[in-house]
Amino acid sequence: MQILTCLCAFVLICSGCYGQASQAPATAEELQYFRFTLMNLASLDHSPDSVKTYEDSLVKQFGLNAQESATIHAAAQSLNALLKQLRQSAQATLKGKQSLSSGDLSSLSALSARREQLIATLSNQILNAVRPETAARLRVPGNVVASSVAKAQGK
Repeated sequence: MQILTCLCAFVLICSGCYGQASQAPATAEELQYFRFTLMNLASLDHSPDSVKTYEDSLVKQFGLNAQESATIHAAAQSLNALLKQLRQSAQATLKGKQSLSSGDLSSLSALSARREQLIATLSNQILNAVRPETAARLRVPGNVVASSVAKAQGK
């Protein structure tokens, strides 16, 4: 009987996870906020204490549970690893040069594109990994800023 109860609980949990609707991809405005957040969390230049303080503020600001906080932390760690690689590649490209060739510029542009693609991928992974109500809260800052900018520009 206990095995049957465990099996039923497992099926319910799995069906709940499976049944969670996929989130729409982040809009350009939302990606700007996710970029800001992820770049702050993944920064090579911020102290671990300041990153932890910022992570803690996100938990309070968005009502993140432990799993959601861990998801965002893991995304930031993925971006951090790429940022380390990109910094090394950029330094190697720039080392000892007074001016850059078109190949150098192309290489640096490709590095930037890799970073932006990863940010978009991680942002959408976060939106799909958190509860729907959390995803909705995470979308708000980008939309609020975009709305304010549009209003200020008379659009």
